[in-house]
Formats: sequence, structure tokens, C-alpha cells
Amino acid sequence: MKYTTKFFHDSMPAWKRKKDSTLTRFIYRPLSFFLASVAANLGISANTVSYCSAIVALISCGMFLIPGTVFHIIGAVMMIIWLIMDCIDGNLARAIQKQPFGEFADSISSYLLVGFMCTAAGFAAYQEGGLLFEQGNPWIILLGALASSSDTMMRLIYQKYKNTERKMADQGIVAVERDFRSDGDQPTSIKTIIDREFGLDLIIVIFLLASIFHFFDLAVIYCVCFYGSAFLVNLFIYIRKAVKASK
Repeated sequence: MKYTTKFFHDSMPAWKRKKDSTLTRFIYRPLSFFLASVAANLGISANTVSYCSAIVALISCGMFLIPGTVFHIIGAVMMIIWLIMDCIDGNLARAIQKQPFGEFADSISSYLLVGFMCTAAGFAAYQEGGLLFEQGNPWIILLGALASSSDTMMRLIYQKYKNTERKMADQGIVAVERDFRSDGDQPTSIKTIIDREFGLDLIIVIFLLASIFHFFDLAVIYCVCFYGSAFLVNLFIYIRKAVKASK
């Protein structure tokens, strides 16, 4: 069977389309449909794309550690490539075949990118200065690390809550919340819209502009505000859920 762009476009479920940001819906996803067809016809699996995207994520963050505008632009462009690859592996898994540890491979890639990119951006701002922070100011590195750790902590808290919930459900102590997927069951909330439109997809564009116009300090501040507030909101939500379930 010869896979086409239309094949992957038509295999995209409605609930997944709604989860895409505007940038992904109109730019990254259409490109990924074409590239997924190329990968499928070459026999490249979803897991292979995921593991390759993890390498791309590491290299892109590493580029921000090297002084020079060209290296920073290359790093930002590689992040955009990572975004497209992140769409491609999902297209392949949904339309052709899910592979063992596919979710693990996909998650590793995104964890590596988000786990390092804000700290790397902080180091770039430290090296070249910015609009608010002078060159050599170490506080901008700390802010970058704070942004990275906020996202990591948010993911860990969510995963720990879910693991504990499943364990307690197996023991008959609590009931596991349903994981909604259909459009009718999952209304779009303000929080969902903020996460979708102002999250990673936009941050990578901001990094590209920061590489060109030398304002990495503002990019880091944006990351601190976004990931820091998301961490605090999710911390409150899951503590509240845990307290409520314990009553």
C-alpha cells in the first residue's frame, strides 16, 4: 500500500484536531502529514521518529550553549523540526501501527526538550545579554532553570497522582477518573486554551525571534511566567483532588 498525505489527514481524529494549537493546525500538522507519508513509504516506524526527535531535541538545546547568533538560530530551527517530528510519530502510530513503548518514546523526546531548553535559553541570555538583563548576569540562568524545573515538577506531580490513584483503585479505595477523549465529553476550558495556544508551540517561535533579535532574557521570563503559573495551578488542582478523595 502506498501511503498518501490525504491518508494521514483523514486518519486524524476530531478530538486530536481540537488539541492542536493554531500554529500546529495550520503549519506543523499539514507538513507532518506529507512527511509521515514519506516515512511510511520508506518503512520508518513511529518509534524511530520519536527516538530521532529526542536526539534533535538535545542538539537544539546544545546550540544555545554555543556563543553566536547563527548557532542560536540553528537551535531554534531544530526545535521547529522537533515539533514537526512530534506530529509525524503520532500520525504514524494512529494511522498505521502503535508500537511497544511508543508512548514512552514520544514522552522521552518532549521531556528532554522542555527539560533543557529554558535553562539553555537562560545561558544564551547570560552570554549575549538582552533587553532587561546585561551580559554576564547569572540570575537569568537561574530563571531559566526555574522555568525548566517548574515544567518537570508539574509532570512529576501529575504522574505521581495518577500512579497513586491507580494503585488505590486496584485496592478498591478510590475510583479512577475517566480519561475523556471524545469531543462531546471533553469541553474546551480556558486552561486548555491557554496551554494549547501559549505553550510550547508559541515558545519555540519566541525562541526563534529571540535568536534573531537578541532578547533571550524576555523569552526566559515568558517561560518562567508560563511554566511557573502552570506548575502552581496544577499543584493546587491535584492537592485538592487528593484531599477531596481522602474524605
